[in-house]
Amino acid sequence: MLSLEPSIKRGLTFWDRALLSPDEFDERVRLVREDMRRRGLAAIVIAGNMYEDEDLVFLVGYNVDGVFVLPAQGEPAIFTNSGSRESFFLRELTWVSDLSHRGAQTGAAVAETLRSCGVTSGRIGVAGLQVLAVQPYNDLVRNLAAYQIEDFTPGYRALRQKLRPRERAAMRVAFGMADAAAIAAEKIYAAGASNASAVIEAERVARRVGAWDVRILSNLDGDELRPFERLSDERRDPFLMWVATRYQGYWAARAVNVPADPKSEAARAVAAMSAAARPGAPAGEIAAAGLVCLSEASRRTALAYGLGGCIGLAMDAPPLIRPDSREVLARGMTLLLHVFAEGGDRPSLAGAMIEIGANGAQTVDAIPASLPPITATVCA
Repeated sequence: MLSLEPSIKRGLTFWDRALLSPDEFDERVRLVREDMRRRGLAAIVIAGNMYEDEDLVFLVGYNVDGVFVLPAQGEPAIFTNSGSRESFFLRELTWVSDLSHRGAQTGAAVAETLRSCGVTSGRIGVAGLQVLAVQPYNDLVRNLAAYQIEDFTPGYRALRQKLRPRERAAMRVAFGMADAAAIAAEKIYAAGASNASAVIEAERVARRVGAWDVRILSNLDGDELRPFERLSDERRDPFLMWVATRYQGYWAARAVNVPADPKSEAARAVAAMSAAARPGAPAGEIAAAGLVCLSEASRRTALAYGLGGCIGLAMDAPPLIRPDSREVLARGMTLLLHVFAEGGDRPSLAGAMIEIGANGAQTVDAIPASLPPITATVCA
């Protein structure tokens, strides 16, 4: 359902039930509860906000922030950060029926929910609590004093590391939005527009095709990549832009380098990392494969901006592609690789989204996005 909710602070905000239907969340809850039983957890408590929400989104659905309680048996509940007047709209974004705003009483509400499910003692897993402010965090911990608290984060994130089929579909939709934004920017830049105007056009198109969040970096009036801050008539050659879009919680990203240069330092480094990516390969080995293609100056900028990592509900999740990383890639992981090379004759930017298959990396295909028609209203 599309309710009357301002989208200026974000973008199109709704629950795409055709893509992520309620039974998808039923299966996620089942998998998490299986893991809880193996660990001997009586319940889990997960927190998220509008800026750091990947732990929450997997179970609750997109765009609902707060503290979520999932007992091993019984009905879950979420206590939102948004005020009570937002509750009607938020209920349209999640399958969780017990949704309310308790404000300063959230900690007591969590404990009450646990007791109503018969959980009066035992082990409780927690994740995402770092997003809570000091007072709500202390209040929650105080209200859970009767329980043995343990960090559920490592096991929970390991469970989510390999994307489910519908998650991959959501990411491909987001990738189509990033692609549409990139093509629009390339087109307007080729027609003579400034770098800043091309960035504005990229975000405009991304929002129109349905992206909830858009992040863009570009060489606007210097060689470094940075976000848009002000209008500028400056055209820089080459035009470099990194655009990331999010749909239903899932991120995708695309690199723009105009004019295209498949032999640039960045392009060669990304190609080398993609070729090295395979099940069992250490992330540090992938980083080394890319860095060897770069000059010393380009290595510095590539490492400063990062080389990528797993992508899904977060843009750069473990394993991060870093020279010192010993974490290994696993089949089914989806990686976002990117290189910004500022050394050499010309700066360059390249990226790739790949899925780790049995025999190596496979390129992620975008689901093409289309602009909705613009209709004009004529008043008599």
